[in-house]
Amino acid sequence: SLRRVRTMPWRPHRSNRSKMDYEDHEIHLQVTETKKVVVIGAGFAGLSAACYLAHDGFEVTVLETNEQIGGRCCSWSKDGFLFDMGPSWYWMPDVLDEFFAHFGRKTSDFYDLDRLDPAYRVYFEGDKHIDVPDKADDLEQLFEDIQPGSRSNFRKFMDQAEYKYKIAMSDYVKRPSLHLGEFIDMRIIRESFRLQMFTSQSAHVRSFFSHPDQVRLMEWPVLFLGGAPDAVPAMYSMLNHAAVALGTWYPQGGFCKVPLGMKRLAEELGVTFLCGADHEATTIRTD
Repeated sequence: SLRRVRTMPWRPHRSNRSKMDYEDHEIHLQVTETKKVVVIGAGFAGLSAACYLAHDGFEVTVLETNEQIGGRCCSWSKDGFLFDMGPSWYWMPDVLDEFFAHFGRKTSDFYDLDRLDPAYRVYFEGDKHIDVPDKADDLEQLFEDIQPGSRSNFRKFMDQAEYKYKIAMSDYVKRPSLHLGEFIDMRIIRESFRLQMFTSQSAHVRSFFSHPDQVRLMEWPVLFLGGAPDAVPAMYSMLNHAAVALGTWYPQGGFCKVPLGMKRLAEELGVTFLCGADHEATTIRTD
């Protein structure tokens, strides 16, 4: 039988007035006899779920209709060249670092990362482009060169982005999301204003910068969320912190190394993978 584990909303505690600490809350399913689980799809979500379930004692099988795992993070090879068909760079390395650390491992146990400098190149209309430097000090100088006097606003913007990243990644993102009540309390409401949930990224950026090149450099990261800067909450300026402070990385050997690393961990935990059209799930039955 499977023992049910009751979870409660996270309750932060203050160690002092200037710093908010968060208690770690993890959900582990207590397994008293082997339970079989089938995970459909070997993208990042399926790979992650398989690892956690296997770690908690389940017998896990992953079905993937494609021959290679990784979902959208797949690759294609031709004439000795390997092409990434999905992601093209690696942000927020702390997320996968924490994933592997949960199982007592390190990211470097499974693949190697190179930090890029310049981090990336942004193209504007015509032939104009800007190579975005990796170091925050160099980017600050770039903004000062584009529009003298903007150094102070750059620092203020990045300080706010860092605050949003720390709060969002330490609390909001890691709540179990089992029920709406987890997000309904006065502290959350107060933080919503500080995180600028009701201001657009576009308006937020323009409150600091007026030069169009600076605006575009600070607006574009939210495009990864599938929305335009004027429709995405300013809370997601946290992505600017991710890009600048945490760096832009690339896995040696291509992006396929990331899901392959997760698969290797899953197999070490006892997960079975069945890939190809012959193993496609066509019927799902719940008893």
